[in-house]
Amino acid sequence: MDGNLVTEQSFVGKWTLLYFGFARCPDICPSEMNKVARVLDTLKQQYPELYQKIVPVFVSVDPARDSIQVLKDYGADFHPDYIFLTGSPSQVQQMAKRYRVYVSKADEVGDDYLVDHSIVIYFHDDTGDLADCFTQSMRSTDVVEKLVDKMLNKPKN
Repeated sequence: MDGNLVTEQSFVGKWTLLYFGFARCPDICPSEMNKVARVLDTLKQQYPELYQKIVPVFVSVDPARDSIQVLKDYGADFHPDYIFLTGSPSQVQQMAKRYRVYVSKADEVGDDYLVDHSIVIYFHDDTGDLADCFTQSMRSTDVVEKLVDKMLNKPKN
């Protein structure tokens, strides 16, 4: 989170848990980010070799308000492994479109608004290919089970 351009190439060799959200989200984003934190903590305890290979990434869908500093401050409340990303409105829109993430301002009153968005955690393998998606209804224990299975049973090329 230092203002440098980040691309898929930035994570080659790492598995990623990618989540789209916004710093002023009152409930869903923190809940999903805490679920990812539980997943990471479980992996660290039970599968430390797999834990070392995963990077959690949060992409802001509210670039107008989520500056690098805002995301740094927001990130202090979550797992220390998280990488927080933002960009110009067009960069964020392009990335959201690529992942088919629904994003829409809601309940707008001046500069105060919520952002409706898809609630999905995207799991990418170490080559950047999508390995799985996890919905809001999945428990952290189920996510751990799927991650371990995907990571240990990835076909060799």
